[in-house]
Amino acid sequence: MFEAPGRSAPATISGRRERKKLETRAALEGAALRLFAERGYEQTTVEDIADAADVAVRTFFRYFASKQHVLFGDVAIGFVSRLRDALALRPADEAPVAAVAAAMETLNIVSDDEHREIMARMRLVRELPELMPAYLTVLHQMQETIAEFVARRTGEPDTAPYPQLVAGAAALAAKAALSEVGRADMDRHGHSELRRRAYRALTAGLDAFAPDPAGARRG
Repeated sequence: MFEAPGRSAPATISGRRERKKLETRAALEGAALRLFAERGYEQTTVEDIADAADVAVRTFFRYFASKQHVLFGDVAIGFVSRLRDALALRPADEAPVAAVAAAMETLNIVSDDEHREIMARMRLVRELPELMPAYLTVLHQMQETIAEFVARRTGEPDTAPYPQLVAGAAALAAKAALSEVGRADMDRHGHSELRRRAYRALTAGLDAFAPDPAGARRG
C-alpha cells in the first residue's frame, strides 16, 4: 500500500521538468521575436536571445538549431506532423482533393492566442525579407507531405502532375490566407474561410489531371 506514492514521485518530477522545458522554450521564442522586431533579424545574435531569456547559449541550442528555427522550426514540425496524421485518417475511398481539404480543416483548430502568435510571425516575415526562406520551408514541407499522400492514394510517383498540382493548390491556398496578415478585420475564422475558398478555386479543374483509378490499381 506504500507503493503508490513512490510511483507518483517520479511522475511529479517528470511533470515539473516538462513544464520547465516548455517555459524555457517559450521564453526563448518570446525573446527572439521581440529582439527581431526591435533590432532586426541579422542584428540579433543567438547570444542576444539567450541573454534576453536569461539562459546560457548552450541551453538555446538544446531547443533550437538556429535563429531561423526559433521563428518557424517548431511551427513547421507541429504543422506538418498534424497534417500527416490527419491525412492518414482519411477514408481510403475518399477522393484525394476532398481528403486534403478535410485534413487541412484540422489545422484550423487553434486558439485566438495561437492565431495571434502566427500572425505576429507573419508580420515579421513581411517586415524582414531575410526570414522568407524559413517561411517558404514550412510551405515546402507541407506541399511535400500532401504530394506524398496523393501519390500513395493514386499509385503515381509524388513527382507526377496530379500529386504536385493538388499539393501545390493546398500550399498556395494556405499562403494566400496567410498573406492577409495586415487585415485588421480578419480573425482566424476569416483566414480559414479564405484558405477554403482559394483551395476550392485552385482545385476546380484538377479532375482532368486525375489518373485512372483502374490504371493506378494495376500499377
